[in-house]
Amino acid sequence: MRLTLRTEHAFRVLIHLARHGHTQNRMTIRHIAERHNISHNHLMKVVNDLCHHGLLVGTRGRNGGVSLARSPKDINVGHVIRLMETEGEVMTGCAPLQGRPCILADACRLRHLTRQATDAFMAILDGMSVHDLLS
Repeated sequence: MRLTLRTEHAFRVLIHLARHGHTQNRMTIRHIAERHNISHNHLMKVVNDLCHHGLLVGTRGRNGGVSLARSPKDINVGHVIRLMETEGEVMTGCAPLQGRPCILADACRLRHLTRQATDAFMAILDGMSVHDLLS
């Protein structure tokens, strides 16, 4: 399974805030971007999505920043992956090539097997929270 860089960055933000949340109420996106060597502009888009989905709370202004909207124990890993992976399916097999269906679709079980594998993989992640990702 391969996750996008966007999903990786989302987890970096969530884990960073979960790890340091007890010492600081809010952190700036710039601070997180610099600590993790991530493009500030790219991280802004990721944080905006996390705020839009209710995982983070963003505050503008001089004393602004972002913070977790809920406890790390209440942020489900599988849910975050589904929100951040915009391709629709987390893992696919036998995707149509250039808009044409595969000529082996009626004789091949690969797509069915990858769907089963994805469901099993996501079931494990659905049982984990951001708190479980902290060392």
